[in-house]
This record gives sequence, structure tokens and C-alpha cells, in this order.
Amino acid sequence: MGWTMDGAVDPDEGLRLLDLVPGEHGDDFWMLVEAKGKPIEGEAKREFEDGKPRLEVAGFRYQMDVVSPPGSTKGQLRAAAIFVVRDCDASTASLASLLRDQVSDLKVVLSVFHAGGDTAKDMQAQLEIELGQARLLNHTILTGPGPKRPREILQIEYRDLEIRTAPQGGSGLRGAVRTCSFKK
Repeated sequence: MGWTMDGAVDPDEGLRLLDLVPGEHGDDFWMLVEAKGKPIEGEAKREFEDGKPRLEVAGFRYQMDVVSPPGSTKGQLRAAAIFVVRDCDASTASLASLLRDQVSDLKVVLSVFHAGGDTAKDMQAQLEIELGQARLLNHTILTGPGPKRPREILQIEYRDLEIRTAPQGGSGLRGAVRTCSFKK
């Protein structure tokens, strides 16, 4: 996808990003955003294993790549900001305030559950992306032809990243966790 030179969401690209978000229900996507240890609350009623509230997410974009100069055997690892798409809700103003105040020590955890709607409290994520020392770079609210409701796109920069994956059984509990950590 082509973003503007400053990394902001171009309106056309924003609408294309909305097109990537399916309307049907499948895996559950959730996001924990903590500022100084205090989680941002939305409207979701679902409870989680750690007791912390999460924000429902429609989809997200994560990208890491290697830039290799010609003739080199090993390149430089580069991690892009993460884009999150979600419906606007009660947390939208709180998220905008984090950008306005330029809070730079956020903890953000994106979680994916295979359960597809199961609300058991002890469910464990099969994929998690945890961002440390994170901050919001961009907050865009827009509507598109598909979803006739306001959606927001968050662009999140970070210094620390950890990806955790694990198989998830029918009970919702996960197996052995595999991790990959990265510091910018």
C-alpha cells in the first residue's frame, strides 16, 4: 500500500484499508491500550483472563522487512508502524487524547482468538503482538461505502515488539508459546 510521504493515511488508502476488513465474524481481534498502567476502556462487555478491558478491533496491519544494500550479505531489519482499524466507540475520544498529549510510553497488545465469538473468561490468545514504549502517530476517522458507520484507523509507533504465537485447542486454552522479540 502507498501511504503519504510523512506516513499518514491518505484518504484513498484509508478507504482501501477499510475494504480489507471483512464484514463476517471469524476470529476475534482485541486490543489492550494502557497509559501509565491504566487501560483505556471501550464499550466491550467481554471479560478476559487478566481482568483488563480490551477494545474490539476490526483488523490490523503489521509489517517487518529487511533492507539490503547491493552486495551486502545481511541487511538491516526495519519494522513499520502498526495500523489498527476499528469501529468508533466510547474509547475514541480517549485514544484521540493520547495522540493530542503525545503520550509515548503506551503498552499496546493486539490479541487474536480462534474462538470466533466464545466469551469464556479463561480464553487465551493464539496470536499476540505486544508493543512497548508505544505512541499514536495518527488517528483518522472515516466512513466508507461498505460499513455505513464511522471507523477509526490508528497508526501506532513503538520501540519494543514481541510476537507470541501458540496453537489453540477446542477448549480455548493454548499450547506452548513461541516468541519473537525486536527492539528498534
